[in-house]
Amino acid sequence: MTEIDLLDGLKAETAEALKDFRLRSAKDNLIPVNIYTQNLPLKEGKEDEKQYPYVCICFDESEIADITASKMVSVYFIIGIIDRVKDKQGFRDVIQIEELISQHIFRKGIVAGAFRPEYPFRNFVQPEDTYPYFIGGIESRWEMPVIREEDRFI
Repeated sequence: MTEIDLLDGLKAETAEALKDFRLRSAKDNLIPVNIYTQNLPLKEGKEDEKQYPYVCICFDESEIADITASKMVSVYFIIGIIDRVKDKQGFRDVIQIEELISQHIFRKGIVAGAFRPEYPFRNFVQPEDTYPYFIGGIESRWEMPVIREEDRFI
């Protein structure tokens, strides 16, 4: 199992967590949340906002602290939505998406048959005013099995 397997597993679990969740698109239609790994797709023009609403699941880093430790993998989720309502409450949808994903992951326990979520899990929203765009995210750590050296003398 690799970090790529983790990203693919998290994409599938995020899709499951958000399967019934819909938001208004830039053109005011109810649509599902787009889910991407590592990067957003290229825009086709200056006004292209088809990628919204989205969750982008990104590999950050991995580390094995010592010879007996599991590999720890850091993954972050970026959540972006467009909400043109002038009350500027789009952050509420971002928080709801974060909660749906986090709750689903902790209910599931192990993702893709090999990856266990570790604490802390951190949710946040962007503090700057970027209306009509609202951004938030999740920082997460995952325990991943490590392949150990074979004992050639057994």
